[in-house]
Amino acid sequence: MDYYGAPEGFLGYCDDHGYDTEDLEPSPPETIETILRRGSVYIDGTYRSRFTGRKVGGRAQELEWGRVDAYDASGEDIPEGEIPIEIEQATYEAAFREWTEPGSLTPEYIATDRVKSETVGPLSVTYADSKTMSAADATPVIPIIDMILAPLLSQPKRTSMFGEVTR
Repeated sequence: MDYYGAPEGFLGYCDDHGYDTEDLEPSPPETIETILRRGSVYIDGTYRSRFTGRKVGGRAQELEWGRVDAYDASGEDIPEGEIPIEIEQATYEAAFREWTEPGSLTPEYIATDRVKSETVGPLSVTYADSKTMSAADATPVIPIIDMILAPLLSQPKRTSMFGEVTR
């Protein structure tokens, strides 16, 4: 499979979360599969560096999940090859956004098209320097997807140092 989840699961997720899919439901399953592929690409591309473990099938494996030696934020092992429900739900959320606004997950970014500053009447505004901007800066941040995936994402390593300071 080249996407996470299933068309029926996507429709159920949308229904459970109050998302209107009336215009989508008559569409063929292939249309839903297409947006699930786009959602899966967004999830893997945005979060792959924060997933624990490694792909079960190595580089030959198309998607990031199933994984081996993966664990959740609580330190609980994720069974080898399992695709966690959080991955499916995050994909459904991303896919719905892609369906309602095609291309929104992967906006085009051309650094030279950025306006550095502009003046309108007595007002002048300076924007971020396009020399320090990258395509990654154009990737949307979707807080609800961050929240859905939070239990799976690696946490910064904690220091083993501890103690107390007194004066």
